[in-house]
Amino acid sequence: MYRLRITVERIEGFCDLPVRVGDYFEVDGGRILVPPGGYVCMWALQSMMPLLPALQREIPADNDWLPRVQLVSCPDPKGRVIYRITRVGQIQERSRPRWSRILLRQTRCDMCGQCVTACAESHQGIPLMALGGGAVQVCRQCGIARCVEACPEGALSRDGRTGAVLVDESLCRGCGACAESCSFGGIALKGDPPRALVCDLCGGRPRCVEACPQKALEYG
Repeated sequence: MYRLRITVERIEGFCDLPVRVGDYFEVDGGRILVPPGGYVCMWALQSMMPLLPALQREIPADNDWLPRVQLVSCPDPKGRVIYRITRVGQIQERSRPRWSRILLRQTRCDMCGQCVTACAESHQGIPLMALGGGAVQVCRQCGIARCVEACPEGALSRDGRTGAVLVDESLCRGCGACAESCSFGGIALKGDPPRALVCDLCGGRPRCVEACPQKALEYG
């Protein structure tokens, strides 16, 4: 994919924003990048949107007209702001760690509770998961962990090997921001004083998955 720069080439009418010749923004993957103090005209952007994703990609057909498109006009007939779309380099693939995580097949779960029992046996009698609301409530190790972002104390982090969300009890003050941010009910507050409890994946071999007789929990 290509990174694109969209620059104001000329103004043939009247722009009431106003934009100026030389103003620009860039498209990097799905991100629209605007220089500090700059802005993008929403009306002009909507006229470009069909072109931008297409021009990000290499089009092998020699007779396709899309790669030859360089200029596009804003839709305001009185404005006639002309933008030039230029490829300014290829996007480097961003590597992101890919961790295994617990998957729940709810249709197979009969709420027997054996997963919770196995979890408690592996964590000194304190289960890091629960049954509630007709579903198993366990950390799903989200790709973008909202709980980690939500913690005001920085007490939550990702394990670099397993990807599990870890809790630093010395930093956690039990405010509950992590639990409120979790859409799956996978974080509990327990103890006195309360501290966040999150599935630690048993170091990469979740006992709850092994204990589930219905194979409703999978790790992968």
